[in-house]
Amino acid sequence: MKSLFKSLSVALSVSVLLSSCVFVIDPVPGPDGRPGDAFFGVDYDYAMPYSYWDNNANIPNNPVLGSFYPTNAGVFEFEYFINPYEYWYGTYRIFRNAGGLGGTNGAQGAPGLDTYLMLICNPDGFYEERGNYKVNAEMGETIVIEEMVGNNRIRIEMTKTTTDIRPTTNEPKYLNAQF
Repeated sequence: MKSLFKSLSVALSVSVLLSSCVFVIDPVPGPDGRPGDAFFGVDYDYAMPYSYWDNNANIPNNPVLGSFYPTNAGVFEFEYFINPYEYWYGTYRIFRNAGGLGGTNGAQGAPGLDTYLMLICNPDGFYEERGNYKVNAEMGETIVIEEMVGNNRIRIEMTKTTTDIRPTTNEPKYLNAQF
């Protein structure tokens, strides 16, 4: 009986001792989630552009107006002609949303949200329909649009000009067949 009591007291003492110990395991965070994809397109509302050009290699020649194309992040130059003599030129910047931080115990972070930018090529200049605003500019005036629209960050800089003021040497990717 004494030996049973001794065994129980030793087991109870060890369990009390172990239960008072705290084991800390350093959780290793998992990898961050992948960045979201980016998409870009060209469209118009009421007057089809005469021509369109940009230096974004992901946008094909003769792009389908109103369609989005997968693209890389970066700053790209563009020109779109209203008629054979007047046009807008500038830059647009494509952003990609970062993925979420990695989780504990090696769990991968959530992927970033996809971004979309549709360059509306109206004679009066660009507007973003989701932002509910329109921007008009006079000849030679530069417009800069930089803001968040939903999950999409927008950065466009553009100037209206003529071929007499600023001749262009770029071959259009899109040429309106009606002209």
